[in-house]
Amino acid sequence: MTNARTAKTTREKAAELRAQAERQESRRRSMLITAAVAAVILIVVAAVVLVRVASNDQKAKEAALNGPPANLVSGGFLVGNPSAKATIELYEDFQCPVCKAFEAANGAAIKAWVAAGTAKVIYHPVAILDADTKYSTRSASAAAAVVNADPKAFLAFHDLLYTNQPAEGGSGLPDSQLIDYAVQAGLAKATIEPAITAQKFAGWVGLQTDDFSKKGFTGTPTVVVNGKQIGKPQSTPTPEEVKAAVEAAAK
Repeated sequence: MTNARTAKTTREKAAELRAQAERQESRRRSMLITAAVAAVILIVVAAVVLVRVASNDQKAKEAALNGPPANLVSGGFLVGNPSAKATIELYEDFQCPVCKAFEAANGAAIKAWVAAGTAKVIYHPVAILDADTKYSTRSASAAAAVVNADPKAFLAFHDLLYTNQPAEGGSGLPDSQLIDYAVQAGLAKATIEPAITAQKFAGWVGLQTDDFSKKGFTGTPTVVVNGKQIGKPQSTPTPEEVKAAVEAAAK
């Protein structure tokens, strides 16, 4: 009996040692897997950061090479009397269908306020809807080229872009069409064609788009009147909200 009990105790201890060894091996494998996953995550994060840094560096290089467009006011394109009490800052993407709808609902009233000297508008084109053909960037760069050449031509060019807005996510308008609209807005083809074809202000548009995000804005159109964003978060301001904000700012 004593030998039997001893043998049983030995087997139990051996089993316990094996179980303990298996638990230790399982913990070791778990730790190795966790470390490997963490290493992969760090590599992915580092890669994303590097891509963003490289992208920002490229935008900065392009912007530094060509400089911003001439005739900027507060970083955007001014339409109206600089002394007007109410300042409407409008952040828009020329491929954004909601921006087109906002323009259809508010464009006439905004033009009337500008004509009356009640308000001025500072347009800030951004590119948040770029597809493979980068139409958002190309159209915003073209608008910058128009302002650079003659700021008086901008509003007509702006309106032509919305009247003829291509479908979101599609190929967008070709550069040749953007050039034609700039000519319709009053510019000589020889003057405007090189800047639009070369996307001369694409780097500047990229930096403007980054700044838009840094300000905490998340979508277009974003409307700011005398420094205050109008409308509820994640929604487009109604004509009534815009009117009330402009009238209050103009007092």
